[in-house]
Amino acid sequence: MNVNPNLSLRSLAIASALSLATIAGCTNAPERASASASAWQVDNAQSNINFVTTKAGQAGVGGIGEVQSFKRFSGGLDAQGKISFDIELASVDTGVEIRDERMRTMLFKVAASPKATFEAKLNADAMTALASTSSRDVDLDGTLTIAGQTKPVAAKLRVARLASGGMTVSTRAPIVINLNDYGLKAGVEALREVMGLAFLASTAPVTFSLVLNAKA
Repeated sequence: MNVNPNLSLRSLAIASALSLATIAGCTNAPERASASASAWQVDNAQSNINFVTTKAGQAGVGGIGEVQSFKRFSGGLDAQGKISFDIELASVDTGVEIRDERMRTMLFKVAASPKATFEAKLNADAMTALASTSSRDVDLDGTLTIAGQTKPVAAKLRVARLASGGMTVSTRAPIVINLNDYGLKAGVEALREVMGLAFLASTAPVTFSLVLNAKA
């Protein structure tokens, strides 16, 4: 049973990614923008954030990869290009309830740190370009915060406009997140021990596909 502690992120969603950040591609110092102030908001029902965990039950045996996901995330992009995207860590879904609970309590410790947050800021030129093209590739730099630790995150994304007036933002390549960078090494080791594994990776590739709708 694999519980690779890695989200968006991902960004994380994400934080991804994490991820709203996608809408155009250049960043300055990130500024927090609340979802209520967003010109564009993530449609949770039509979006997904996935990450792959790797484990091995015995030493010397090849690792097994499993796809996990987060089910609840929110965020937005405002008219000034400020991005804030949150992933609710308690919504982790590994397909096995006991694993989900262990990740919530032993790894993420959601009672104290319930969310992973991605933040970035897009420049004016990027916002203008997005309005005039049907799709574009974006290389984005932002930050991801987990358990009170903030680290830089780079993402290769694709943004496409929809006939409905909304847009999709998706990863062109996985975003690799290392939970050791966020002070969660002890949680990874605790999970490995309780599951009786010889190996449990502390890194995981994160992918996502987000649908964003204009705020009414």
